[in-house]
Amino acid sequence: MATAGIEPQQSDASITPTDHDQAIDTARRIAHAAHETQELGSLAADAADAIEEAVRAAKRAIKSVERTVEELEDSKDELVKKVKGHPLRTVALAVSVTVVLGVAVSWMLSRQPR
Repeated sequence: MATAGIEPQQSDASITPTDHDQAIDTARRIAHAAHETQELGSLAADAADAIEEAVRAAKRAIKSVERTVEELEDSKDELVKKVKGHPLRTVALAVSVTVVLGVAVSWMLSRQPR
């Protein structure tokens, strides 16, 4: 007589843990990739903010230089007007400064030990 028994069938239990483990591993990888993407997005935003701030600082520096150039041009124009208005006084001032500098340099050179 044949025994009627239930043969243990291979159930999906032996396959399911492997599939389950793979699913969990895939979910972890997706979560990790999402986290990395979020961090890269945050870094990109920080870099964009830093670049914008650098551009603003450069524009402020350019405006400052432009103002300084305009002030120097105005000063030059005023100086030219003064020189043209008082040419003898300008020549006398230049000669006196040259004489004072020449005397000072001669005095310093004569005091050097030989």
